[in-house]
Amino acid sequence: VVIRYMADPGMHSLPSATPSPTGKYIAYQSMDNQIKIYSTGDRVKLHSRKNFKCHVSAGYACQIAWSLDGKYILSGDGDGFVWIYDWKSCKVVKRMKVHDKVCIGLLWHPCEQSRIATCSWDSTIKFWD
Repeated sequence: VVIRYMADPGMHSLPSATPSPTGKYIAYQSMDNQIKIYSTGDRVKLHSRKNFKCHVSAGYACQIAWSLDGKYILSGDGDGFVWIYDWKSCKVVKRMKVHDKVCIGLLWHPCEQSRIATCSWDSTIKFWD
């Protein structure tokens, strides 16, 4: 097993990770309210220009998810919101209040890209269009 050291990712823990659909990148939820993107080639490299921030995830291991086509990144949030970011521009496409407490888990529907599932510490699982 090859272990690689990721040099100083802002000195914040990265409690949640998910690979891109192509496998070229891994998105990490950082405890400094950002999503950090690393390449997965021969050299593990932080992509500092790919900076997704607006959501509040500090203190929570909120999941992140890629759309099936890799065009969007979805993030949960400590205030019960779901944030949808555009991959190319790194800008917020949509923000939705989905739960009363932390939106800790989420997932794109495997066949219908317009649908997502979310779960929360308020003991609910919800489906959205």
